[in-house]
Amino acid sequence: MVSEAEKHSKEDKEKREAIDTKNQADSVIYQTEKQVKELGEKIDPAIKAKVEAKVQELKGMVAEGSTSTQAIKDGIVALNQEVMQIGQSIYSQQGGPAGPSTDGTSKSLSTGNDVIDADFSDSA
Repeated sequence: MVSEAEKHSKEDKEKREAIDTKNQADSVIYQTEKQVKELGEKIDPAIKAKVEAKVQELKGMVAEGSTSTQAIKDGIVALNQEVMQIGQSIYSQQGGPAGPSTDGTSKSLSTGNDVIDADFSDSA
């Protein structure tokens, strides 16, 4: 039994990797669809179309079953690259991070006068 298990260990590892990759793809698809739905109209239509195309492509690979594990991994990477475009688009729409800007002034995402700038020091 031990020798038989050793013979099939490579097959088992490959099956395990295929299952893990498929589960990862399903998770990425779900998270991407959720993010697109939540952000809705804030996403540039061109970026949204690219992301949705990559989602459909990855769904097809997962559903097909005969697609190689490496092809699915490549599809996950491609989808993640498109999803990063959503983040960059939203980030640029908001004007970047709060904090010092390149001209030496400080900027904040808050538009009101309720921002208090203070220094903190621990005297203990």
